[in-house]
Amino acid sequence: MLTRYIVITIGVPNSFCHTALPPSTPCYANLAYKDRKNICSAEYSVTNGAKFAKLFLILASDKAFFMKNLFTTILLIFTFVFSATAAQQNIASHPRLLLHKGDVTNIKHFAQTHPNAQAVHRHIIAAADAILPQSPTERTMEGERMLGTSREVLKRVFYLSYAYVTTEDIRYAQRAEAEMLAVSEFKDWNPAHFLDVAEMTLAMAIGYDWLYNYLPTHSKSRIGMAIYEKGLKQAESNTDAWYQSSANNWNQVCNAAIVAGALAIYERDTELCDALIDKAVESNRKALDKYNPNGAYPEGFGYWEYGTSYQAIMAAALESALGEDRGISTSQSFMQSALWMNFMVAPSLDCYNFYDSHLQASCTPAKYWFARTLNAPELIALDEQLLEKHGVKSDRLLPLYMLWASGISLNEGVTLSQNVWVSKGDTPLYIYRSGWQKPTDTYFAIKGGRAADSHGHIDAGSFIYEDKGIRWAVDLGVQPYDTLEQAGVDLWNMEQHSTRWDLFRTGADSHNILTINGSRPAVNARAEIISSDNRHVTFDMSALYAEHATKVTREADLSQRGMVKICDYVEAGDSPLHIEWKMATYAEAEVMGPNLIELRQGDETLYVKLRTKAKATAHVWNDYPFKSYEADDSAVRRVGFSIELKAGDDVEIEVTLSSARNNLLKKLKNKLSVEK
Repeated sequence: MLTRYIVITIGVPNSFCHTALPPSTPCYANLAYKDRKNICSAEYSVTNGAKFAKLFLILASDKAFFMKNLFTTILLIFTFVFSATAAQQNIASHPRLLLHKGDVTNIKHFAQTHPNAQAVHRHIIAAADAILPQSPTERTMEGERMLGTSREVLKRVFYLSYAYVTTEDIRYAQRAEAEMLAVSEFKDWNPAHFLDVAEMTLAMAIGYDWLYNYLPTHSKSRIGMAIYEKGLKQAESNTDAWYQSSANNWNQVCNAAIVAGALAIYERDTELCDALIDKAVESNRKALDKYNPNGAYPEGFGYWEYGTSYQAIMAAALESALGEDRGISTSQSFMQSALWMNFMVAPSLDCYNFYDSHLQASCTPAKYWFARTLNAPELIALDEQLLEKHGVKSDRLLPLYMLWASGISLNEGVTLSQNVWVSKGDTPLYIYRSGWQKPTDTYFAIKGGRAADSHGHIDAGSFIYEDKGIRWAVDLGVQPYDTLEQAGVDLWNMEQHSTRWDLFRTGADSHNILTINGSRPAVNARAEIISSDNRHVTFDMSALYAEHATKVTREADLSQRGMVKICDYVEAGDSPLHIEWKMATYAEAEVMGPNLIELRQGDETLYVKLRTKAKATAHVWNDYPFKSYEADDSAVRRVGFSIELKAGDDVEIEVTLSSARNNLLKKLKNKLSVEK
């Protein structure tokens, strides 16, 4: 609890106030003097575990009486400060966020002995050098967000702090100090969009803590006050801190940042900081539950990188400062999510980019925390490959790689043995890969879930497929939000008729699913896995199409040769159904017959073959009415079949994806060539 000590002296010079309360006393606010009619008061604020109290010491001008009371003053202050220190002895000394004793030495050695570490270290130092001559970041809004500013400050402060602790070059500390002092003067950190507050709070917490032994007292005071006023206090707002009742990535990012801020300035108000930490940890359990039952992150690859990175920061900061992470690392499903992330990277080293995710996978520093905590270096073998392939990504959290990777034995040739992943959580998934060694391995992934979930698309039943180093069936992933919001798209409205679903990338048209009678599937309905084994999975899709069909299932089977068979079963109700089976691809496509389509990429060919009893027609859909504010996806082709089903009838729609050219296909292709 914050305890203020006020010394009032009568007829005594100001200098005695410094004697009574030395500047080394931990201060919450700057020393303030008031001198009226020969009465001088000096107010200090120090941390003490006791309740709020004020200590008034009246010192007379009589020298003997003054000296007697001065001794009493010093004795009392020593008692209070000692009791404060004793109350806080369970927290580590600065630097306490993420760093342990010996970590900096390990990082320096790591940077000299491992090729990837050398590249990362050089990148951070070069970036820090480039920051030195730049002016401090200004408070800039982009629409309703200040997030770009917060992320730039986080990158600058984290890189500069890392550069200082690893090189001891004071220029980096001075520049980080200037950045943080400038941020301290911002009117606020935009609590209306709390991610802005969160990333800025983390930036300031890391800089304050890692540079604690360098920063002058007056700078620590201003930066600490800014963390308190513009960061921690905002977490007490029921309106702005709505993330506390959510379970998505906002919960993880915001709670982790508040924990980091509270740990950084813990001495300044132990009761407040303890309360904020307890509240954040309790709120965060909602987000941890989303990894159930076995680690799949419901928002996809890109938001695992975001939300789980902060989750790891939260766990690591609690452990380094308080000695334990409040049970985060004991959550079995959460700890399994690093393995899930490996399955989300295909042999091509692109990711399974469902929902609002980007296509290109990259080295993710947070995975090294999992590998280090679990003593499982095989978890980051792919990340080391990605780092070698794509080079160093200028990520604002990049110093975490140096911190966490330095504690792992990065042995070459360590690979995973498991080849199938099945999850039945909020976003049910089935992922198959034929191996982990070759870029030509077969990869197939299919999902269920609900479109109206966080960052969801209308893609339940959609799949991607890679074989021989080519991604044949694709997902387009995310389009940046800014242009869509500026165009007036109601992007975060998840209702059935929202304009969110009119977009090519988020709606039904770009995904590898069924559509029935031209209607979009129900966005609030969920597709669940009803059976699975190593080479097979079945989803119940009935709820998504209940407006038109009485039953719909989708089944996928994998052969040992990499062939995929997608089998949809549809029962019509009282009305006939027009069904469209579509798959998005970048391949050249040609209809070879009513039940056959040929795809070509480079020297490779894939055949899309339909088997069904119903009347069917093959199609290649090249054109789409893109809106002016949509991404240019004109290179995407949609291939598939239209099937007509009579009322009360049922049908199996079996589509095989195979590169094999059997005799039937050869004869058919030769016949078509002769006819032409």
